[in-house]
Amino acid sequence: LLLRNMPKLLYFPVQGRAQAIRFLLAAKGVAFEDQRLTGAEWGPIKAAATYGEGAQMPIYVADDGSIKVQSMAILKSLAFEHGYMPETALQVYELEWFYAVVVDIIEKPERMALIRDEPSEEEVQACIALLKKFIEKIDGQWADGRAHAAGDKITHADFAMLALVTSMYENPNGKHAAIREATAA
Repeated sequence: LLLRNMPKLLYFPVQGRAQAIRFLLAAKGVAFEDQRLTGAEWGPIKAAATYGEGAQMPIYVADDGSIKVQSMAILKSLAFEHGYMPETALQVYELEWFYAVVVDIIEKPERMALIRDEPSEEEVQACIALLKKFIEKIDGQWADGRAHAAGDKITHADFAMLALVTSMYENPNGKHAAIREATAA
């Protein structure tokens, strides 16, 4: 009998880059330890290279003890393992289109107003404009009535989109109600 440990996901005590992974594991019913570390707790672990030289969170430790880093690599690996990968060329296109739009629009400095303690009014307005632009772009692409990012199949991109919505648009713990209210559906 080979005893296995429960998988573990390490990240900071926020949704961030680990949230899509959490959603995927929950949807599949995978029990895992959701270890949320403060910066003070993470510092010594990182310095000791406990999970590899230069490892950054999120970190996924599988039940066999293998270690995975990089949020998108973890998400896609788990999607493959649990049946959430695209199956057609069109589905691959739709997912890659989605991720390219995330990079083109969301991965910009303007989004940092979401986490700043006291952003200027100009920074708040730039963040609101960025988030609205993203939703307009997604709404345009998905206006065909599809149920999921790839059409009729749930894929890793659906968990990524859900994480974006719950962390940036609908986060009740978000620092700035003005951003949440201005971008609410």
